[in-house]
Parts: sequence; structure tokens; C-alpha cells
Amino acid sequence: MQFTRSMAKRQRELYDQVKNASGTLRQMGDVGAQAIAEALKVNTTVTGIYLWANQIGDVGAQAIAEALKVNKTLTELYLHQNQIGVAGAQAIAEALKVNTTLKDLFLAENQIGDAGTIAIAEALKVNKTLSWLGLIDNQIGDAGAQAIAEALKVNMTLTHLDLHRNQIGDAGAQAIAEALKVNTTLTYVSLRFNCIGNAGLQAIGEARQVNRTLTRLIIDDQINPLAFSLLSRLATAEDLQTVFHLLTGGLALEDQPTSLPALPTEIVELILDEAHYWQGVQHTKRSRFGDDTPKRILKVTLPQRVNGNSIRVKAIHVLRDTRNRSDRIDDSGFDLIVRDERGAVRYECSEKATIVNSNLELVTVLPANHPVIRHMRAGWQVQVRASKSPDDVLYESLYVGYV
Repeated sequence: MQFTRSMAKRQRELYDQVKNASGTLRQMGDVGAQAIAEALKVNTTVTGIYLWANQIGDVGAQAIAEALKVNKTLTELYLHQNQIGVAGAQAIAEALKVNTTLKDLFLAENQIGDAGTIAIAEALKVNKTLSWLGLIDNQIGDAGAQAIAEALKVNMTLTHLDLHRNQIGDAGAQAIAEALKVNTTLTYVSLRFNCIGNAGLQAIGEARQVNRTLTRLIIDDQINPLAFSLLSRLATAEDLQTVFHLLTGGLALEDQPTSLPALPTEIVELILDEAHYWQGVQHTKRSRFGDDTPKRILKVTLPQRVNGNSIRVKAIHVLRDTRNRSDRIDDSGFDLIVRDERGAVRYECSEKATIVNSNLELVTVLPANHPVIRHMRAGWQVQVRASKSPDDVLYESLYVGYV
């Protein structure tokens, strides 16, 4: 009751909308999700809540999860295209263990990863009502797929499972194949746009011969596994702080009573400028490869540093996986645009791609060749124009590394 008494006007509107049974809601973040969660605890009529394409993160997801533990009427929950991570997925998983009404759960285009998927898989082992689960585009790899596979061996209610546009390889596919041999409820499975090779495809094919309930299996357009292994090693903020301390504060040695003197600032700057040691990375994937509208364009906006210091961009990586590259020899490159925080174009360039193999193209843009990169700061944006042959593109990613 304390939360409802302290609601702002917008929160009250959302609360009343759900309390009075209305489902599709827009323009909200965690605070709005918390208001909706409070309403779900008392609503006894609404059966579907559609919160897709908002800015709901872990805090909002955790609030909704608490509501799911007591709500007795909700059957459909759509949370795709939000910012839900591992903690939010884990909270939802705990709710699924006790919820007895939810049938459809759509968490596509979040960031739950393997850890969040493993939590949901554990919930599937005991949940008795969920029939439709969408985990599209969530950075799920083999570990997450293997956990889902174990759950499928005992789950008796799930009929639709959508795992397309993730990073599942042969090991994950083989685990799912073993599960399909004994599962008797799944009718639809999508593994499209993962990175499953011949071994995984063969295992799935063999399982299909045994399974008697699966009516639709989508497994075409697999991405080259190299697409997920050509990116720079990322350092955590703690890693960078440790290195910076060693450079500027000296190193205490066991057999030396005093620390070594700190390096001059200009030397530290040079080392940090040359080191391939990234504190952070912003990345994205294009899901509609021929669409350059503001919503769909491949883009990364540089974040604000927590400590207030300026961001220093180290490199920009663009990666594209295609099919039929021999038919598009003139399109092996990338057109990049750099915009400032006001949206003004500061720089444009066309970069010839390195052909990694028959269908994988990569370009790395460095400050030495493009000085404008040194001037980029929080709020600036890197954009990549769509390929001239969008129908042949399976995957695109844009990574911006910075310290």
C-alpha cells in the first residue's frame, strides 16, 4: 500500500489502466513496471499484459516477477525488446516455479544470456502451465541451450520454443536433439540464425526421425561460428582500475620496502592509448538488414562514464555474415557515419572489408587512420548503413571498444 500512496501521476495512470483490465502499455521504465506489478497483485480479470518495446530493466522485471507469484488470472506476458538481464530473468524464473496460470512468456531481445536461461530452464522442470516460450536474440550459447534441453526431458506442457537469433553451437544443438528424442509435447521449435554446424544439424535431423509430435522445426540460415570469436577480449572495470593503479601508483614488491615510482602521466596516456585492453563495449545486431530507419539502423551510442572522465574510443569493429558472397563482389565493405550528441554528422567513411572466409566480412576502424575517433565522447553515435544486398545477410554486429 505504501507504494500506491506514493505514486506519481504517470505511475497512477499505469496502475489504474492495469487494475481496470487494459493490456498494451508503452513509454515506461522500471518505475512504470513497478506500478504495473502492484496492479497485477490485485487485478482479477486481465489475462494479457503487453510491455514490449519499453525500457524495463532488472528492477522492473523483478517487481513483475513478485506479482506473478500471487496473480491468478494472467495467461500472456510479453516483455520483448526491453533491457532485462540475468537478475530479471532469474526473478521471473523463481515466479514460474509457483505461478499456475501463465501460458505464454515472450522475453525476446533482452540480455538474459546463459545464466538467465539456465534459471528459466530450472523453472521449466517444475512449471506445469507454460506452453509458449520465446527467448529470441538473448545471447544464449551452448550452456543455456544445454540447460533448456535438460528441462525439455521432463517438462510436459511446453509446445512452442523459440530460440532463434542466439549463439547456440553444435554442443547446444546436440543436447536439444537428445531432448527431442524423449520429449512428447513440443510441436514447434525454432533454432534459426544460430551458429550450428554439420554435427549439430545431423543430430537434430536424427532426433526428428524419432520424435512423433514435432510438426515444425526451423533450423535454416545458420551463422558462421567465427562471427562470435573475432571480437577483442573485453576487460572489466575492475581490470582497468588495477592496471591504471599499477601504472600510476607504483607496484609494491615483497622484497622491496617502497613502491616503484609512478610513471609520468604522458607515458601512462601513451600506454592506455596503445593497449588493446578494453574496459567496455557497446554492440548491437541488425534484425532487418535492409532497413535504415532510425529504429532499425545498426548503431551504437557511447555511454556516460560513471566516474565522469572522458571516454576514449579504442576501435570500432563491424562484422557481417552473408550467404552467396560470390554474387556480390562489389558489396564487400561498410559505410560508417559518426554523429555527435545533437545528431549532426561529424564524419563519414567507406571501409573495405577483410574477407575472413567465404562469407564472413570484418572491418576494424582505428584512431590512427581516422582521427575523429579520438574526439568522440558520451552521446556520440556510430552508425552503419545497410548492405546493398540485404537479402544475403544473416548477421551483422557493431562493436565499439573504449577505455
